[in-house]
Amino acid sequence: MSVERINVELALLQEGGIDAEYFPDQNAVLYRSVPTAGAPLNLPAASHVAVPIPGGYPASAIDLGGLPVGSPLIGRAKGQPNGPVITIAGQQYQYISYHPYQNEGGVWDPSKHGFHTYYGWVLTWLNFLK
Repeated sequence: MSVERINVELALLQEGGIDAEYFPDQNAVLYRSVPTAGAPLNLPAASHVAVPIPGGYPASAIDLGGLPVGSPLIGRAKGQPNGPVITIAGQQYQYISYHPYQNEGGVWDPSKHGFHTYYGWVLTWLNFLK
């Protein structure tokens, strides 16, 4: 895993006004206040999303998204709770089985994809609620 690469990717997001931070102790990236389509459904209009860093990154595709434990978006966003609950900055996150590079037609290319592009998948994920 390349910490330098992750930091460059997050800097690109931050230049665009997106709040994202790397948490090495949890081996995850946290996107803060990701907009959702929740407001018309009486659900949160934004949510923090934790994303695990896969072993072998960047050769391995980024996968999953974690929502705050107890979030009403769990069960409304595509995918089922899967894997461990992790704690980042005092908040617990439940990983959800969301696999854009396996199930949504995405093709992982480590030369151009990363946490800076995965944000688009997370944004899409939270804007198609059931």
